[in-house]
Amino acid sequence: MSNVLRTRVPEAGFKGADVRSDIDFDGESIIRVTARYERRPQERREALIGAVHDLRDALIAKGEERFVFLTNDVVSERQSQPDID
Repeated sequence: MSNVLRTRVPEAGFKGADVRSDIDFDGESIIRVTARYERRPQERREALIGAVHDLRDALIAKGEERFVFLTNDVVSERQSQPDID
């Protein structure tokens, strides 16, 4: 799975991923992936979102049928200070 995420957008600086089994809102078993990147790619911003299709294809090829929910955690977009109310 890491290879798919790393090669999809190499300019994003893939740092790793957390993968876990979960249950969706319909009670179905899913795979929840949080991919960590240094930055969002400038030229292909939608590439991070489209990675879910590559992940699903790779998993189906290995016999895994569960749906993948992908969240992208981009370090350069994290809020450095909390909001003040």
